[in-house]
Amino acid sequence: MTTESFSLQVDSRPTQDDGNMADQFAIALADQIDCALLVCDSDSRLLHANLAGHRVIASCTVLAMVGDRIQCTSPSQQEWCKAVHNAAVNHRCRLFWIGKSGERTMVIAMPIVIKRLRISTAVMMLSRRSVCSKLGVELLATLHELTFAERRVFTALLNNASPRKIAATHGVTIATIRMQIQAIRNKLGVRSIDALLLRAAEVPPVTSRH
Repeated sequence: MTTESFSLQVDSRPTQDDGNMADQFAIALADQIDCALLVCDSDSRLLHANLAGHRVIASCTVLAMVGDRIQCTSPSQQEWCKAVHNAAVNHRCRLFWIGKSGERTMVIAMPIVIKRLRISTAVMMLSRRSVCSKLGVELLATLHELTFAERRVFTALLNNASPRKIAATHGVTIATIRMQIQAIRNKLGVRSIDALLLRAAEVPPVTSRH
């Protein structure tokens, strides 16, 4: 799959004396996205990362910093380097996995042009670790006026817990949990748990600084 490059103005974080408002808006915007965004040169040198990207690197689960370069903490290093290089130099998009079983993360490599740097670069976008961020769940629950108990159940469902496990965790009967799930479905206007998950996935990937 080949694509022409596109322009997105991003740069290293500005100092207090930096008066470039467009750059500051771009950085602030990227930091609100609940997906790790990593801008690299063709040799995987990290040029910029949003907050979610810094969290992924700091966790050292699938990626880590080695000097000024990003490396996979799994057997996917060669595939990572190839995808970065092809995106930056050959303007090719690619979707691939990194990480071991149980920690696998989906990555999209895309070409990107940073006008002022005049070097070949790529943006690596990692998949979200959950269907919906904590802030997204809270906003969705508030929009549909879920009760505290319903929010707990909704969050547990998004974390792939079964109704029986939710009941055991909260010390209530399975019948109570099923009633709460029905109430959640009614408030969100969906007919199944799968539809609830899809509704949560529709929430824009907003993150929280906390």
